[in-house]
Formats: sequence, C-alpha cells, structure tokens
Amino acid sequence: MKILVVEDNLELSENLREVFEHEGFVVDTAHDGDRALELAFSSEYDVILLDIMLPKMSGWDVCTNLRKEGINIPILMLTARDSISDRIKGLDGGADDYLVKPFDLGELFARIRVLIRRNSTKKLNSVVLGDVNLDLAKRVVSVKEKPVKMSKKEFDILEYLVRNAGIVLDRQKIIEHVWETGFEIYSNVVDVYIKYIRDKLKKYGVEDFIETVRGVGYRVRDNS
Repeated sequence: MKILVVEDNLELSENLREVFEHEGFVVDTAHDGDRALELAFSSEYDVILLDIMLPKMSGWDVCTNLRKEGINIPILMLTARDSISDRIKGLDGGADDYLVKPFDLGELFARIRVLIRRNSTKKLNSVVLGDVNLDLAKRVVSVKEKPVKMSKKEFDILEYLVRNAGIVLDRQKIIEHVWETGFEIYSNVVDVYIKYIRDKLKKYGVEDFIETVRGVGYRVRDNS
C-alpha cells in the first residue's frame, strides 16, 4: 500500500512516516499544497492524508483540484479546526473523511482501513491466476496450496502486476507504485526483482507467469 502524507508540521510528518512505514506502507510526504498536487498527479496512491492549513495552497483546494481532474484516491483530511462548517466544506470538496487533531493513532488507522476497503470493491482479498494464488490480506503467495516465500518488494511487485492482469506495466509505473517517490531507483532494479519472482515460481513448476513485453515492460496474462 502507498500513502501520501501532506502535512506542513515537519515533526508530525516524520512521525507519521515512521508509523506508516512500520505498518508496511510505502510513504511519500509533501509539506505544501503545490507539492501535494504534483505528487498526486504523478504517482499512484491508495490513500492521501491531507492537512487543511498548508502553505501555497490549502488542503481544501488540493482536494477540489484532484476531484476536478478525476482523481478519486481516498482522501482523509486532517485539521485542528473542529467546526461543522469546516467539516462540511471538506466533504463537499470531495474528501472522504475528516479527522480532528490531536487524534489517536488507532482511530487514524481504523479510518484509513475503512477508506481503502471502500475503494477496493474491485480488489478481492485473494486472486487466483492459474496455479498461483495471492492472498492479498495475509500477503502470502502459494502455488497449488504450497507457500512461496517472497520478500516485501517481491510481493508488492507481483501484487501490482496481478491486480492489473492483462495490462502491460512499464518499469517506471512499477517503480512509482512500489518505491517512494524521489527514492533513487534505477529502472533495471525492476528487472532484477522480476527475475527473483520468476525464479521462485519456477521452483514450483510455474513458468511464463510474468510475460516480458519487449521495449515496454511486463504483464501477467489474464486467462479468466
């Protein structure tokens, strides 16, 4: 899962980054509205945590601009302002939920889980393609009910390919989805991880599960 944390309080932003990374999220951060829009337009996120009072552009305006452009990533707005009118303004602008500072981390994660579940109507808890089964909730890969040990990045890449079965994903899209934005990654790192995944599946008799589309990227065939 990938989250964008938009918060101008640097200490809170870093604290949230550490907490989310500990929970297995890939985390990008932005400290003003302009940067938040730039990241949201250029990367794929499962949820955006968006403060309202931001430099350059308010969280309200960030949210409104995203919705105008058809970007429907779940947005949880954060603010120290607790008036009903502020809540209505945020929700009318396209936010999915609203949390007032200071907040309890348990409640924050509960709300994020709800938003991700709501946005995952097309994302099943498990996906079966041929002999390969991905349990997306437990993050377990198995072949004919035999577990295949995968690293976090290997699973993230395989999950992204499987969720988009039948679609060719170029290396840059895979990098943007699996790694933090701004993290220095060379495109051949995707090739390396694809080889790791293929080698592990091959040990269980699964070959040609991930197709190389020459000059473009990779695809898992959708045989459904």
